[in-house]
Amino acid sequence: MRCPVCKTKYSDDLLLCPNCGTLTEETRPSRALNLGKPEVDEPDTPEPQEVKSPSKVRRIILWGSILVVLLTISVGGAAYFGLHQGELDREQEREAVADEHYRAGLARLDAAEYELAIAEFKYVLKLQPSHPLAEQGIAEAQARMTAARPTPTTETYEIVAADIYDEALTAYEAEDWEAAVSKITHLRALDRTYRAEEVEDLLFNSLYNGGMQRLEEDRLEEGIFYLDQAISLRPLDENTLNQRDLAVRYMTALGYWGADWDLSIEQFSELYAIAPNYKDVFQRLYQSHINYADAWYAQGEMCPAQEQYAQALQLINSQLIADKRAQTELVCLAATPTPIAPITGTMAITITELPEGFTTGRLAYPIYNTETAVYDIYSLFADGRLLRLATAADQPNWRWGGAALAYRDQANGGLAVWQPGQAEGQVILPGWGYAWPTLSPDGSRIAYAAKDAGGTWHVYIAPVDGSEAGSPHAEGYNPSWGPTGLLAWTGCDGAGACGIMVDNPNDDQLPARLTASDDDIAVSWHPGGTQLLYMSDVTGNWDVYLLNLVGGVSILTEDPGADGLPVWSPDGARIAFVSNRDGLWGIYLMDPGGQNQHKILNLGPNLPNWTSQRLSWVP
Repeated sequence: MRCPVCKTKYSDDLLLCPNCGTLTEETRPSRALNLGKPEVDEPDTPEPQEVKSPSKVRRIILWGSILVVLLTISVGGAAYFGLHQGELDREQEREAVADEHYRAGLARLDAAEYELAIAEFKYVLKLQPSHPLAEQGIAEAQARMTAARPTPTTETYEIVAADIYDEALTAYEAEDWEAAVSKITHLRALDRTYRAEEVEDLLFNSLYNGGMQRLEEDRLEEGIFYLDQAISLRPLDENTLNQRDLAVRYMTALGYWGADWDLSIEQFSELYAIAPNYKDVFQRLYQSHINYADAWYAQGEMCPAQEQYAQALQLINSQLIADKRAQTELVCLAATPTPIAPITGTMAITITELPEGFTTGRLAYPIYNTETAVYDIYSLFADGRLLRLATAADQPNWRWGGAALAYRDQANGGLAVWQPGQAEGQVILPGWGYAWPTLSPDGSRIAYAAKDAGGTWHVYIAPVDGSEAGSPHAEGYNPSWGPTGLLAWTGCDGAGACGIMVDNPNDDQLPARLTASDDDIAVSWHPGGTQLLYMSDVTGNWDVYLLNLVGGVSILTEDPGADGLPVWSPDGARIAFVSNRDGLWGIYLMDPGGQNQHKILNLGPNLPNWTSQRLSWVP
C-alpha cells in the first residue's frame, strides 16, 4: 500500500504512514466488500485524485465519532425507557441471588441435607434457567440421597411396625388421642396388613374419643375433623352424630357473626330452636338482635330498630334495651310509614372493637349469600364501619388514591363503579362475560378481562366515561393496575412461557414476565410499586407468595389449607388474605414476612370459585 501524501510504499497492516505519519485507514479497501477476493498491491503510478490533508481527515473522523455516540445514547435511552430501563440491573441482581443460592445448595449438599440442597438448586433454575451447574447439583443430591437410604428388609419392617404399635397403644392408654392417631396412621402407611383388625379398632376409638373430647373443649373444627375420619371407618351412634351436627350448625352460624346480622339471627334461631342450651347460642342470638337493632338505629331507621329491640327483650328483659325500644317506638309511631329495605348500599354496621392489626384504610371483600346464591361486596373501615356496598356483585377493586370502587355486577351484567354517597354503583360497561375490573391510578381508564370467540382470555383497556370501546392490550386475565401506573396480569410471553406479566400501558415496550407458572394469579401491588403479592398452587396447594421486581420470590404461607387472594395494607405494614385453614372461610392478617398470621373476619362456610375473587385495601 502507498501513502496518499508522500507516496511511500508500506505494509497494509499499518494505520500510520511510517514516513510522514499520515492516518491511512480511509484509503484501505473494505474487507466486507472484498470478501473472497485476493488482495493486490496498488499500481506504482496511482490515478489522479483529490488528496485530503491529515488534519481534515482527523476532523471528519472526530465529528463522525461524535455523531455516532450521540445517536447511540439517544437510541439506547429510548430502548430502556419505562419498565425495561432497569432490566440489566435486574438481570445482574438475579444472577447474584442465583449464585448465592447455588453456594447455599453446595453447603447443604456437603452437610448431607439433600432435600434442602435440591430446593436451593431448583430455586436457582427458577431465577436463572440457563445456570450451568444447578441441574448437576440436583442430580448429585438425588444420587447421594438414594445411596444414603438403605433398603429395609421384611424383618426390619416387622420390628419397626411392632415398635410403632406399642407406642400407639401406650398413647391410647394414656388418653393422648392425638399421639395415638398419629402413630396408628404412621403404622398403616408402613404396613396396612400388620394386625389389621386391632389397628383399625385402635384408630377408630382414638378418633372417636379425640373428636368428642375436642367438642367438649370447644375445639369444634378439630372435633368435626376427627369424627369425620372416624365415620370413614365405621358408622357413628346417633348421639355422636347429633353432637357433630350441632357443632357444624354452630360453626356455620358463627361464620355470619359480624358480617351479616340478619343471617346470624336466622342461623342462631334455628340452632336455638333445637338445642337452646348448646354452648352460648342463647347469648349469641340475643346479642345478634341488639347489634342489628343498633345498626338500624345508627341509620335513623327507628321502626326496624324497634322490632329488633323487641325481639331481644323476649329473650332477656333488660331495662337498657327496654328504654331503647321505647325511644325507637315513639319515633316510629310518629313517622310516616314507608317501606324499608334491608341494610344495603351505604348503610353501616358499627363494630365496637376493630380486629387486631386492622388500623388503617378500607378493605373491600366478597361474601357469598346462600339465599341468593351470589356474592355481595362488603367493606371494613378503620373507623369501625362495616358497609355492604353492593348486592349481587363481586371482584371488588378500589382505585389507587381515590374513593371509587370497581366491581362486577352479577345482577344486571357488566362492570360497575361505586362512588361514596351513591345508593348503588353505576354500570359503565354493560354486558356479560367481563371480569376483574381495575381502575387506573388517575381514574380515567379501566382494565378488565374478557374471552374471545375461541374462549381465550384477553386484557382490555377502556375509558371510564364510555367514550370509546375497550381496546385489546394483551392476551391474559386477572389484570391489576398498580399505584405507579404499571399493569400486571397473568399471561404468556412471545416464547409461550407463562406467568405474571407487567408493562406500562402508556408506552410501546414489550411486557416483562416476572414468574414462571400460569397458575400465578391475583396480583396485589405494594403501595410503593416495588413488590407484588400473588397466589399460586405450583406446589399442589394454594399459598401466598411475595415477589420483588428486581428478583427473588419467597413463600409466605405454608398451611395445608387453601390460602390466597393476598392484598397489601395501604401502609405496607400488613397483608390480608383469605383461608379455610380452620374449616371455615375467613380473612386473615399477617406481617410482610409471613409472621403473626391470625383471623380477623369470618366469611362463612362457602366461597364458591374463590380463586376468581379478590380483596382490595386502600387508604
